[in-house]
Amino acid sequence: MPLAQTLLLTIYYVLLALVAAVMLYRGLLIVRYYMRPRGDEQPGSRFPEEPVVTVQLPIFNEQFVIERLIDAICAFDWPRDKLEIQVLDDSTDATVAVTRAKVAAMRAEGFDIKHLHRVDRSGYKAGALRAATPEARGDLLAVFDADFVPTPDFLRQTVDYFCDPTVGFVQTRWSYLNRGYGMLTQGMGMLMDGHFTLEQVTRSRGGYIFNFNGTGGIWRRQAIEAAGGWQDDTICEDTDLSYRTALAGFRGVYLRHVTSPSELPVQITALKSQQHRWAKGLTECFIKLMPSLWQSDLPLKRKIEGTFHLGANLAFPASLFMTVIGLPVMLVRVGSGTGGGMSQVVDSLVFLLVIVTQVLFYIVATRELHDDWVRRMRYLPFFPLIGVGLAVNNARGVLEAMTGLRTEFVRTPKLGVLGQDRALVKKRERTYTGGRDFWQAVVEIVLGLWYVWMAIVHAREGLVMAAIVTAMLSLGLFVMGGATVRALGIRRSAQREQLATLEVGAVSGS
Repeated sequence: MPLAQTLLLTIYYVLLALVAAVMLYRGLLIVRYYMRPRGDEQPGSRFPEEPVVTVQLPIFNEQFVIERLIDAICAFDWPRDKLEIQVLDDSTDATVAVTRAKVAAMRAEGFDIKHLHRVDRSGYKAGALRAATPEARGDLLAVFDADFVPTPDFLRQTVDYFCDPTVGFVQTRWSYLNRGYGMLTQGMGMLMDGHFTLEQVTRSRGGYIFNFNGTGGIWRRQAIEAAGGWQDDTICEDTDLSYRTALAGFRGVYLRHVTSPSELPVQITALKSQQHRWAKGLTECFIKLMPSLWQSDLPLKRKIEGTFHLGANLAFPASLFMTVIGLPVMLVRVGSGTGGGMSQVVDSLVFLLVIVTQVLFYIVATRELHDDWVRRMRYLPFFPLIGVGLAVNNARGVLEAMTGLRTEFVRTPKLGVLGQDRALVKKRERTYTGGRDFWQAVVEIVLGLWYVWMAIVHAREGLVMAAIVTAMLSLGLFVMGGATVRALGIRRSAQREQLATLEVGAVSGS
């Protein structure tokens, strides 16, 4: 066999092994989940009186949801003299005026609430938290993103865990106010249930490092300071701080049975920006934290777990590149007479591993949380379609992290639409249209066409099942690419409307 063909097959099998390792780890998470205690940890003692708590609300252009968030925080069942609210506002749009007016109204009602507006947005969310924390009254710092609506008893259910001086943070499970909006939100809800049920429970109750999720939880100020404070050299500042506090001797507490209601993205483009940020940020944490993790005194099993946790997104570029070279590999096998036997067995086993672990992961998570879990299984097609569609998006994030490319912290648009009012979504989404990912959309559509060609070749070679699966997966890439093209059209339309408004205003002024 020529050297080039040998090299191609070697690369293919290395990538196949990496994907298989990540899927095996995912399968082991399911097994380990059932080995953990079934209930949440309980506080060892209670505070004799309520401590001062500072609630920090980092926001950026959240005009549709900020008033709802402030109302929810002011409704906390907590003494007013022990509750401080910091609105960390980096906004550049109408949110500033809306927030200023809301804060003034709540101050008039007797709440200790401050509007801290920055104009440079340096360090993004981490920078805002770092700037505000020295001014906070409380030693306990609760953090909520703008799309959250915490319940009045949130502090009552979480604060007493800090009687244990080793607890650095408490994280609650996210629930979703708009899960019933459509197929996208139902699928995303199932995806997030997998993380918050299997991953967080398995790691936290097994004594492993698990990550604060950026919102819906509380930090101990001393833990933040011991770890070196909020840092902005990654765009997953929450995961970064979680690992640094663990290395500094603190631990996290995860409460599966305490929920923080929130809002899911209702646009595919919003989902893409969110998933890109998480994939890139976790990989940045992987690069940053691996030396410290492996040089620490932590047990070997915790180091291995942390490596798989932070490095899991490496599977995205691996699987994407494996897909690209999959057709040449098949043709090389056919031409060299090695396309059958063991080669097909290995490919089939890995493919089966991917399918089984993915399906089981979300079935188990859904069954654990929802009584009507059988009915919810109709949303499982979300994963092969959207999951494959996100491959380009997330692989891009991983590659940006690996090459050290610094990009803007792109926040996920929150529209404040909790029902199924699609007209309101259509109206509000014009505020947040970006369209900066045109070339990514091109790649997604081209790769979708490549999948179609692969399906044709598979069918020609008699691999009917492979042809059907490959053709179906191409739909996810077309959906992702098409969503960005649509966003570009909305953006251009909004720009034309703004220009027309300015022209009318200029004529009227003259």
